[in-house]
Amino acid sequence: MEKRCKWHFKAEGGRDVGPNDPVDEKFKGQPYYSIVREAIQNSLDAVNDENKPVKVNFSFFDLNRNDYPNLFDIEKNIEQCKSYYHDNDNAERLFKDMLYYLNGDVDGKKRLNLSCLKISDYNTIGMRYDENNTKSPFYAFLRAGGVSAKSQGSGGSFGFGKGAYYTLSPIKTIIVSTLTNSNDFFFEGSTILTTHKNSDNDKLTAYGYYDNNNGEPVQLEDNIPEFFKRTEAGTDVNIIGLWDEPKRKRLMIKSVLNNFWLAIHDNKLIVQVDDVTIAKDNLEQIIDEYFSSDGFESGNANEIESWNPKSYLKAVKYAKSTDQFHLFEEELKSVGTVRLYVYLEKGLPNRTSYFRKPKMVVYKQTRRKINGYSAVFICDNDRGNEILRLMENPAHNEWKKENHPKNEGKIHKTARKAEIEISDFIIRSLESLSKIKTGKKLAFQGLEEYLSIPEDLLEKEEEFDFEGDLTNSVSGEMSNEVTDDETGLQTTDNQPVQIQPTITKKQQVQEEDDVIPDKDGELDITTGGGGGGDGPPHPIPPGPIDEIEKGKIKEEPTESKVLIKVGFKVASQVENGYVFHHMIINSENDIENAELEMLVGSDNDRDDSLEILSTDNGNISNNKLKNVTLNSGRNLITVRFADNLKHTVKMKAYEIQ
Repeated sequence: MEKRCKWHFKAEGGRDVGPNDPVDEKFKGQPYYSIVREAIQNSLDAVNDENKPVKVNFSFFDLNRNDYPNLFDIEKNIEQCKSYYHDNDNAERLFKDMLYYLNGDVDGKKRLNLSCLKISDYNTIGMRYDENNTKSPFYAFLRAGGVSAKSQGSGGSFGFGKGAYYTLSPIKTIIVSTLTNSNDFFFEGSTILTTHKNSDNDKLTAYGYYDNNNGEPVQLEDNIPEFFKRTEAGTDVNIIGLWDEPKRKRLMIKSVLNNFWLAIHDNKLIVQVDDVTIAKDNLEQIIDEYFSSDGFESGNANEIESWNPKSYLKAVKYAKSTDQFHLFEEELKSVGTVRLYVYLEKGLPNRTSYFRKPKMVVYKQTRRKINGYSAVFICDNDRGNEILRLMENPAHNEWKKENHPKNEGKIHKTARKAEIEISDFIIRSLESLSKIKTGKKLAFQGLEEYLSIPEDLLEKEEEFDFEGDLTNSVSGEMSNEVTDDETGLQTTDNQPVQIQPTITKKQQVQEEDDVIPDKDGELDITTGGGGGGDGPPHPIPPGPIDEIEKGKIKEEPTESKVLIKVGFKVASQVENGYVFHHMIINSENDIENAELEMLVGSDNDRDDSLEILSTDNGNISNNKLKNVTLNSGRNLITVRFADNLKHTVKMKAYEIQ
C-alpha cells in the first residue's frame, strides 16, 4: 500500500534548526482560517483555463496508521528531536504534544485512525518538479523555505504561506500529489521537525521527505501509493493529522465567504468544504446561513472574527441600481484603472475592503468620511496588480509603500504615489457622497450620532452653514456651535511652532527655494514647521521639550528629532460604546516618519498623558504614536484612549530622521 515509501533525513551539514519556527507562529492562532486563505490563493494562482472557474475541495478523511507503518515511523524522529533538545522548554512542549497526539495518554497504546484533511484543486496546471530548478513549483512548495515560484501578478510572492499547511498538522507533516496539465506525476511527503541524532549518533537535518526515490520526489505513476494518486490535472495536499475542533467546518466556510466572495461572485471560483458547495448561484444563500442578516460588522477592521461579507457583496452586485449603490471609476497615474463600489446604509461599518486581481480580500480599512457605508476597492489591471503585489507584506493583509522593494535603499516612488493616489481617490469618492449642497448648506445623514464635530464639518466650518444638532460635550446640551473645547487646538499653547529647517549636510542654506534637489528629487534639508521665524536653525536635542522652550539647546544635536508645525483639530465620536478621537492633521510636507505626542486636559488645569489603546496609523507607545506617515495636506488619524472618555486633546509633532 505504501509502495516502499519511507522517511529520508539527510545529514545535517550546517547550522542546527531549533523548535522555534516564526512561520508557524504566524498561522497557529487561526489555523483553519489561514489554511483556507492560503490554499485557495495557491489554486487561483495556478488556473489552467481562465474561462472556467477553479474548483477547490476541502475533504476530511481518516488514515489508518497500520496501513502506512513507514509513514508513522516519523514517531522515532520526533522522539530523537525531543532527546536532542532535552533541556529546551519549547522543544519539550512541541514534541510532547506531537507524541500525545500519536499515542494518547495510555502507555503502550497507539492512536489507530488519524483525522486528516485533503485539499484538492481542479482546472489548475498542477505543480511541476525539475531537479536543480529552483523556480519549479513543486520544489518551491515542498522543498524550500522563503521561496515562491508563482508567476508575476499572482496572489503570493514570498513563499511563506505554505507554513499554514504544516501548522494545521499536529505532527507538522503533509503529503503532496500532483498531476500536471502535461500529464507528469509528482509525489512526496514532507515534515518539518528540528535537528536531531539517529540511533547511530549521526546528526540529521530538521527536514524529512517521504518517498521511494532516495529522498527525491516520485515521478513514476506506478510508484505512487494508490490512495494518493491523482486522476486529473491538479494538486492534492494531504495534511496528516488534525486536532479535534468541532467547529472546523463552520470556521472554514466562513473563511471562504469572507475572503473569496468576490472571486465566487465573478464565477472564478467554486469551493466545497466537506458536503457544502459554494458557487455563484448559491453564494448569497450560504452567506445568509452563516452570517447575521443585517450585514453589520463589529470590532475594528483587523478583527477577522467580526467580518461579514454581506454588505460588500451587495455593494458590487447592486452597483448603480438605486441611490444607495454607487460606482466610481478612475484612471490613476500609478496603478491604472481602479473602481470603488459603495453601499450606503445606516449602521454599516464605514469600511472599505481592498482587492486586486486574485479577487481575495487583502485587508479592510475604516474611514469615517460618511456615516453608514460599506465599500469595495478593486484594482485588477495587470500593471496596478503587480505594483500592489509588491506592496503587500508576507501575510498578504496590507498594502504599504514600505513593503515595496527599495530603490537604492529609498522608498520606491511608484509605491509612494500609488499609496497616495489610492487614498485620495477613495476619500474624494466618499466625500462626494457625504453632502447634498443647496446653495451653501450641507445636510449630513446620521449627524445626531456624533458627540462632537465630525471631520467634514471642521474642514468647512468657515465656508458653509450646517444643518443638524451636535452634542456639546461640556454642557451636555444640544448645540451647533463649534467650541475650542470640542475641536482641540494647535500644539504648544495653541501657537504654531516656528522651527527653521535643520541642515543635514555641512552647507549654508539661506532659503529653502535655493536648495537644489539631487537626482532622485531628495533635498538635503528637512522642513521643521513649514517656515516662519527669522532666527537660526533649531535642531531639537534629546530631553524634555520644556528645556528646548527655555532655550537650552545644544549646538550639535545627538538625536535627529525635529519639532514640526502642523495644523490640528480633533473631533470625538461614540461608536459601539467606544469613544474615538479623530485627529485632523494638516501637514505642509510628506513626513515619512513622524512621532505624535498626545496630551489631554485634566481637572487641575494641567495637560496629562493618557495611554492610547488603538490607532489606525503608526505604532503606540503609551501616549505617543511612533512611525506615523503624514502626507502633504490633510491627514485623518483615529485613536482610542484607555479611559474611554471624551477629551480636549493637544498634540506635539516631531519628524524623526
